[in-house]
Amino acid sequence: MKNFYIFTDGNVRGPFPPETVAMMLADGRIDMQTLLCSGKGQPWIKAADVGVVIEELEKIKNTAQAPKPTQVLYPTNANHPAAGNPPSPESVAESANTAASTQSRREVVFYCPHCSQKYSGSESWLGRDINCIRCSKSFTAIENAPTKADRTPSQSSAAQAAQSVPNANSTENKVSSATSAGKNSMEFFDWENSTGELICPHCWVKFNSDQLLYIASHPALTGDPVLGSMAQKRFLPTIFNARGQALDEMSQATNDLACPRCHLKIPATIIDEKSCYFSLVGASGTGKSYYLATLLNQVRKNMSSDFACTLLDVDPEMNALLDGYEETLFRSTRRSEVAVLPKTQAAGGGHVTQVTLNNISVNLPKPFIYELKHFISNQTIKDCNIVFYDNSGELFMPGADNLANPGTRHLACSDGIIFLFDPLNDAVMRTQCAQEEPQLQSDKFVYDQLKLLSEMISRIRRHRNLNVEEKCQIPLVIGVCKHDAWQHLLERDISQLPVRQSCEGELAMQWVQNTIMDVSFELRELLFKYAPALVNTAESFFEKVIFIPFSNFGCFSSPADADGGLGVIPEKINPLWVTEPLMALLAENSLIAQAPLPEGNISPANAQIAEDFIILKHPENGRLIRLPWNYSGVVITVNGKQYKLPHHPRSNQQIQDKVTMLGKMNNDLWN
Repeated sequence: MKNFYIFTDGNVRGPFPPETVAMMLADGRIDMQTLLCSGKGQPWIKAADVGVVIEELEKIKNTAQAPKPTQVLYPTNANHPAAGNPPSPESVAESANTAASTQSRREVVFYCPHCSQKYSGSESWLGRDINCIRCSKSFTAIENAPTKADRTPSQSSAAQAAQSVPNANSTENKVSSATSAGKNSMEFFDWENSTGELICPHCWVKFNSDQLLYIASHPALTGDPVLGSMAQKRFLPTIFNARGQALDEMSQATNDLACPRCHLKIPATIIDEKSCYFSLVGASGTGKSYYLATLLNQVRKNMSSDFACTLLDVDPEMNALLDGYEETLFRSTRRSEVAVLPKTQAAGGGHVTQVTLNNISVNLPKPFIYELKHFISNQTIKDCNIVFYDNSGELFMPGADNLANPGTRHLACSDGIIFLFDPLNDAVMRTQCAQEEPQLQSDKFVYDQLKLLSEMISRIRRHRNLNVEEKCQIPLVIGVCKHDAWQHLLERDISQLPVRQSCEGELAMQWVQNTIMDVSFELRELLFKYAPALVNTAESFFEKVIFIPFSNFGCFSSPADADGGLGVIPEKINPLWVTEPLMALLAENSLIAQAPLPEGNISPANAQIAEDFIILKHPENGRLIRLPWNYSGVVITVNGKQYKLPHHPRSNQQIQDKVTMLGKMNNDLWN
């Protein structure tokens, strides 16, 4: 049944079930002209015109004469037991006989033993069964029964005044009585088994929108059990102003939201739109920070003309680190001087936030959150949040994943992974790279990148609880970086290949999937020659694997100091295919349009379907090649000749699933 918000005295209060609203009408605390609303986006309607409330009012009148205002049975505060436990007709009849004595009853405080939600109200609640507004579990009210922790945090005089539960129309009730979230509400909630439609981009816990906390605006409201004494308080609001903004204990409006578990700030777009989480993985020295900065610049520069959409900065404060990287490389006033980005730190350095969870100091990685906004509304392609993570390579070392450093656990909820493979740091492949690249003068970052890939797979399997036979459905892009140092190893100049295709009558272009998959096949063959174990490991665990070459700079790096540090000269930067790994993941998540695969008079490849693979006999040397099923229907190029791979049943099922989803979306519009 719907709950209703009430607009009185210039503030919005609630939500309340229809029974409670009817009780307020019965005792005169509100009247028939009071405006009610059932939720965001719904119209405000006079109480007299809300049928379900009028029906409940008639039941009350038929059962017993409603009492005069008692302030005990019908509180407006969320931490009063009546907020989740509307009075029954029997209790109304009883209160009608004892209204006078009720006025003089003392106020008591008690707590939910399951989640520690604090309640205050008349002593008449003691001994009664209560349905908790926080965890929805039942308990018997017992006075002063806090559990598991001291639940008497200091309160301002305004908060103490709110405990008196004044009349809804009283000006005193402008002060919110919501308890500050923390020890007295959420600290002992079972977050490991929590569910919901939202995912926190900081700690990756799932929760529902009604569990969101607000961040107090008033500078005097500081002190948080999770973030420390200097952080602004987090609270569950119960009072809103006429604009729908939550009011803190000092009656100051706030719009800032926070996660109910880690208490870190969450942009409002996370609540309103779908979010796609993209993880960036790579060993130290692969240039992950340079890649993200260049990617952000190129997406902002080209997405509007290519796909009629743009990437908006939803929270400049949260994205300040990455925006600063972009400014260093692309908006420097000294473009002829070498620019250097700081190394990503496993702890500190602005890359992580330290919080206290379950009495453990935890380092959480800072996400970079942007909104992918399309210029033209589309039923099949929706606006969404894009969340990036830039982890230090040290976090992927064996044994680095623990409760105090869960920085890579975003992999468990990831919608796509970009694994950066650096040929210059591969002991075998670096011998084939252009020796004039300054990075080759040192072997400081040479590392077996297969170990990092294997550790990543182990963590995904563990955190997604996959058995040994299950394959991962997260699309994996292996981005082979620093293309300018090894481009001579490819047969074709990728800068001359089409990756965008105009569509007649459409403002947005299409991503040319076949070009990417064709180059992926060639690059796969190259890597299979120098790093076969890496190719086999990736394709054995992930259902979809794409190999994409790119260059952050389009030029060699430059010495930055006498100690061997390297950077890049901004005026020489000319990125190549740096956006294609992200475009591949956006296409896999149906966030950009794809051009159809080529058809027509193309020689069929000598290939057959085998479970989740396409077994191809190489047209030149006859070697059998096992390709993932996402190569279905792709036209590959071998020594200048084209061959079309067969369609895999899995690709047909994927298309059908998307059609079914679109049909469901269309039906939802009319339901």
